[in-house]
Amino acid sequence: MEEDAAINAAFQELLDTYLASQHRKKVELITRAFNFARQAHKGVRRHSGEPYIMHPLAVALIVSKEMGLGSTSICSALLHDVVEDTDYTVEDIRNLFGDKIAEIVNGLTKIAGGVFGAQASEQAENFKKLLLTMSEDIRVILIKIADRLHNMRTLEYMQVNKQYKIAGETLYIYAPIAYRLGLSRIKAELENLSFKYEHPEEFANIQKKIAKTQQEREILYKEFTQPICDCLDKMGYRYRIIGRVKSPYSSGTRCRRSMSHSRTFMTFLPYESYSNRVKAKTRTTNVSTYTLHSQSYIMHTPTD
Repeated sequence: MEEDAAINAAFQELLDTYLASQHRKKVELITRAFNFARQAHKGVRRHSGEPYIMHPLAVALIVSKEMGLGSTSICSALLHDVVEDTDYTVEDIRNLFGDKIAEIVNGLTKIAGGVFGAQASEQAENFKKLLLTMSEDIRVILIKIADRLHNMRTLEYMQVNKQYKIAGETLYIYAPIAYRLGLSRIKAELENLSFKYEHPEEFANIQKKIAKTQQEREILYKEFTQPICDCLDKMGYRYRIIGRVKSPYSSGTRCRRSMSHSRTFMTFLPYESYSNRVKAKTRTTNVSTYTLHSQSYIMHTPTD
């Protein structure tokens, strides 16, 4: 009964997110898709041990909450594994939910199984399908990215060799496509999760340094931005200052790139690669953007 309660709670969260959006309220359609998927995946469990229906629910929540898509995409996300993993067909989906949802589910089924197959020709063919599907209905690739994002968030339950394979595929295919589609936050999360499983020690080391230097970064940020704020206040600008720390993936990639060009090794400190962006606006002028960077490194030259 606890599992049923968890499933119902996850579905209610999905509905609450959808009802808070500006989309037309097709609750009945979404509820039918959920009940159908729940029955189709009944008795099946993920590697984590949880009921399989929790995965489509999570993908649908990403589609609604993090991508802002509507009822057609939510239903397609709930049903995205039904044709691939059960005896139901695309025609069954078409008869129950209409042409649009059936075609999206069909597109998702065609590109299921990953891009990197056993042979080079299979890799190329799957990648080709991925690109062709994008031209037919962009919602297919958006849901596929949401599916991959949830799989990456739960990758810890997979075997190590599969973790490495899926992480490489994600970094090579899905993160760049997410970026091209304007999903910058999802792209960054996919990169960081891929980096976590491809280079676990390096990822953990950078995470520790980020946590360790938090207070120092806050002091640096305040000292760096206060003179700018004072100046802009005097000039009468409306402005917004944004500071960010480079992601673990970005930090690790930069370090490896630097080391590949020189025998001088660099110990990267996250707070030492910090950027602030200032956007200022007056009543009569458009937005002017100034990007300010502060970078320094501690250099260590090998003695061998």
